Amino acid sequence: MAGSEFMNKVDSISIMCKHYSRSDVQKEIIDFCRGRWIAIHYLGPSGNLVLRRYISGKPIKVESTEDLKKLCRRMRSIYATANVYRRIEGLFDLNDQRNVIYCTPTWDIDGNLSSWTTTIRVARKIVEFLFDWGVKESLYVKWSGNGCHIHLHERGISEGLLEKYSPLDIGYAIVEYVNTKVSHDLIELSIAGEIKVENKMDPARIFTCPLSLHRELDVVCICMKPEDLENFSPSWINTEDFRHDPSWREFKEGEVDKLAEAAYKAVGGYPLKPKRGRRKAKPLDRQIMEWLQRD
Repeated sequence: MAGSEFMNKVDSISIMCKHYSRSDVQKEIIDFCRGRWIAIHYLGPSGNLVLRRYISGKPIKVESTEDLKKLCRRMRSIYATANVYRRIEGLFDLNDQRNVIYCTPTWDIDGNLSSWTTTIRVARKIVEFLFDWGVKESLYVKWSGNGCHIHLHERGISEGLLEKYSPLDIGYAIVEYVNTKVSHDLIELSIAGEIKVENKMDPARIFTCPLSLHRELDVVCICMKPEDLENFSPSWINTEDFRHDPSWREFKEGEVDKLAEAAYKAVGGYPLKPKRGRRKAKPLDRQIMEWLQRD
């Protein structure tokens, strides 16, 4: 290993150890991951990133400080599913949609850190549309490396509606409906096409956890409320002095119902469900691996 590569590896390990040893970082990650299937990128012996989704043959989950500490050694980035499960003990639990109790609707705004001002304008347009539908308290934004995610808190959807439609169907419909309604505006905001907004809601959907490090950039994934978009600066994601709002936990149950009903009526549910007895989709763990390699 060349001298510069060795120093880069040492620097990366130093940043990782310092960051993940913080109690506030640990608390945010644990609280967000609880009930979700976890994937991690960790630093291999040669300095390369290695993806892990299982420990001793079981899906990774994080529900306590002890669970997280087992992962922290050489952990670079941590991801969690959009789905929240009743139980996570084996692959059967992850492939059983009846085991999914919530799903976090998410808009993936893919850009580049150098074009962050355009990304913010795109995010604002989606937020404004959600505000018009009365969705405010159950809404938060997360900046993750080169782009951002807009999340609706999964508990903003009432239990009654979740009994009527599956969580994935609702999550997919909401994201698709909003994308359709604001698509013309988003094209105008990103004339050069450098920003993409996609509906990636599916059974394997994962995203970076709050306060995770980015897998390549030395920056922190931070959350903010929509009203902070106007003030956002890349300085907020600095590993030494990041600015993070823990109020991503806030929600108002039923606040999203009106939008969810309209979206499901217009769009329908998730379109790629496999027929019983025949596997139409790739295994869930393979889908997650491919998503991480593209991100």
